[in-house]
Amino acid sequence: MSKAVKWLIGIVLVAIVAVGSFFVFGNQGAKKDNAKIGKFSVAYNNPKGAIKGGDLKVAEVSATPFQGSFLAPLQDDNLTQEIFKPTGNSALFYTDKNFKIIDGGPANIKFDRTNKTATIKLQDKLTWSDGQPVTAKDVELTYELIANNAYGSDRWSSSLANIKGLSEYHAGKTDTISGITYPDGENGKTLKIAFKALTPGMTNSGNGYFLETATPYHQIKNIKPKDLAASAANTTKPLSFGPWTVKKVVAGQSVLFAPNPHYYGKAPQLKSISTEILAPTKAVAAAKAHKFDVIDQATADLYPTLKNVSGYALTGNQDLYISLKYFNLGHYDEANSVNVQDRDTPLQDKKVRQALAYALNIDEIDNTVLNGVKSRATTLIPALFSTWHDKTAKGFPNDIKKAKALLDEAGWQVDKKTGYRTKDGKELSLVYLSRSGQSTSEAIAQNNIQQWKKVGVKVTLYHDRLQDFNTWAKLVQSNDKEWDITDAAWGLSSEPSQQDLFSKEAAFNYGHFTSDELTAALNAIDSQKALDTAYRKKAFNQYQELMNQEAYVIPDSYAYKYTPVNKRVVGWSDANGDNELWNKLGVSSDTLATK
Repeated sequence: MSKAVKWLIGIVLVAIVAVGSFFVFGNQGAKKDNAKIGKFSVAYNNPKGAIKGGDLKVAEVSATPFQGSFLAPLQDDNLTQEIFKPTGNSALFYTDKNFKIIDGGPANIKFDRTNKTATIKLQDKLTWSDGQPVTAKDVELTYELIANNAYGSDRWSSSLANIKGLSEYHAGKTDTISGITYPDGENGKTLKIAFKALTPGMTNSGNGYFLETATPYHQIKNIKPKDLAASAANTTKPLSFGPWTVKKVVAGQSVLFAPNPHYYGKAPQLKSISTEILAPTKAVAAAKAHKFDVIDQATADLYPTLKNVSGYALTGNQDLYISLKYFNLGHYDEANSVNVQDRDTPLQDKKVRQALAYALNIDEIDNTVLNGVKSRATTLIPALFSTWHDKTAKGFPNDIKKAKALLDEAGWQVDKKTGYRTKDGKELSLVYLSRSGQSTSEAIAQNNIQQWKKVGVKVTLYHDRLQDFNTWAKLVQSNDKEWDITDAAWGLSSEPSQQDLFSKEAAFNYGHFTSDELTAALNAIDSQKALDTAYRKKAFNQYQELMNQEAYVIPDSYAYKYTPVNKRVVGWSDANGDNELWNKLGVSSDTLATK
């Protein structure tokens, strides 16, 4: 499955955003794949054929319930998106293995660089799961829901302001979006978008400069904005135009899918798919009891046991993922949709931030506690993006001596009575908002606190305990001032520009840091000059260097995604761009394999 949006990962932290896309079809016509990525095979090739029908049982490993906003503009957790994958997540476009948008999906897109426009053409037979046609208005509606503050979406970003008239609509100055038009009428199959400029990454899914989903206008047109989030259209009876549709939802716990009778493509082989939340503490027992065909979102701490369970094969791939630590430097001004770096905190000094980064022993944690499924991040651009990742960057390897020297330079001296540093009579004491969710979460949090203590920084847990994902998300999204450092993890966009994560306007910039230099660096990556690959490579390197120098956030880890798959499953793949994965899946027997 390709990931086209930046999402807060519920398992380790949170997230996403590339306002741009929310798709999850897979690689169109993916070929039989015997490739290996690191220690994992990308696909499981069952030598047996699929039987007719069958019920596929999927587990999503999570310590918390899913939030259950199924309308793409209102989704703000990765877990809900993962659960909704069989439906296609209302995604419009197919992609190749490099995340480039290709023809052949529910819609095609063509760019006119001379006139700075994009034309989206929907498949003629594309219909919602209630039999109503998918229209140009459905595509436009997603922009309305994200840009109109009354709907409560947190997906607005500066990237979308590149669409003509969308900023004015967002500000409430107009009732329509001037840059979005309907060549064949609202009920037609064509939508045209006018941009102020075309950017280099627009041919890749997840670029953030246009949206990649549709929203059923006929279903929600009479629902008041304040009521949409809690409506059945969003929570229990969402429509889809992919191969599967929702049959039953148990809030926060499970979803039962049935084949979409109005799907325009090839009908699914399976009779049903059931997906349910599986607590990390129960994952190994469930695997040994052979309760599930697919165990998705399996965490790094479970790997040593899950890899040896009989009846399962392990597939995997490099993940579009980075974990990091944020410093709370300001607040988000909702009225003006901008971050303001104004908090009174010792963390405004970059030497303090750098010291906290060098104090951490991330390599040791990744290689031992997390079993080598993760590796220390050296920049915010994962190595998966080989063209743009700065291979020369060192990041923040553990260096206690350097951390102490930086704190000395910043004027923080050790109080010999307490062992902690003080300056102007104030102790360097910080609050750590750390997440629960894995069996190793507490141990890692306490390890970090001890590492910071080694350099003389007093750190305590927020309210003296770890917080679950849903509580964490509310805190970081509400301008809470009681925390100083927090963990986070992003399911990244498949277009590596990070405007929607760290720009001045980005609602997901949870550290609320801003600077003219950062704005310039982000803009250079998406500028017209960056249409030249060499220029864009240089711009990415400068951005990565700036972020490491300023240490606005601490890059933590990159990761492999791995998936235990029962050996009765036919057609499973973790390959990027497997656009038709969920309608080609099957099972080779009525019962799960045990050997």
